[in-house]
Amino acid sequence: MNNEISERKKESYKIFNEIASTYDFLNHTLSFGIDIYWRNKLLKHLPQKESINALDLATGTGDVALTLVKDARVKKVTGLDLSKGMIDVGIEKVKQRKLDKKIFLMLGDGVTIPAADTSFDLTTISFGIRNFSDPQKSLFDIYRVLKNDGRLMVMEFAIPTNPLVRAIYFFYFRYLLPKIGNLVSKHKDAYTYLNKSVEDFPYGDEFLALMKNAGFKNLKKQSLTFGIAMLYIGDKN
Repeated sequence: MNNEISERKKESYKIFNEIASTYDFLNHTLSFGIDIYWRNKLLKHLPQKESINALDLATGTGDVALTLVKDARVKKVTGLDLSKGMIDVGIEKVKQRKLDKKIFLMLGDGVTIPAADTSFDLTTISFGIRNFSDPQKSLFDIYRVLKNDGRLMVMEFAIPTNPLVRAIYFFYFRYLLPKIGNLVSKHKDAYTYLNKSVEDFPYGDEFLALMKNAGFKNLKKQSLTFGIAMLYIGDKN
């Protein structure tokens, strides 16, 4: 792992505090709206339960939590994030949609989760685990807080295998996205860091190996949009 990236991960929440006001706009714009399509994919893989108590780590401004409650089986979502700026934006979004009886966003660490053992039916992390200081430790703690028939779903960027797609992807991620993101967010290098954190993170079978090491079974990965992102699924049973 790149030492510079590793050090910045420890305080990456400070970057998100600084870009919170423009985060949603840039997220939707720079992904051309694909991020919404990706999040809706989570709804197709919910655990087969009549009532689901969910935990969303690195919840940011709450978009995943707001997506999960579209399914009536999801009765409650607790969203944790270390960035107060992002949480504050998310709380306002939840209130505007009158969902504050189902969605609870609060400050919390996704590596050392402030929750009791076997508390949740589902844990989700979307485009956040690569910023965790210790992803493997986080996976162990997720396993701890999940019920015995619980499910983990992780969505994260990956590196496309198709040479043409990969070339376009690298050009966009390394040059265009950082320039636009840094300019609009008025942050000197937030989106430069975010790009580097993608290339530095294990993906595909490497990430499934981390999940397996934490105890997860029935492991699956699903490529999204030409391999730009990946959905990983694992069960505790």
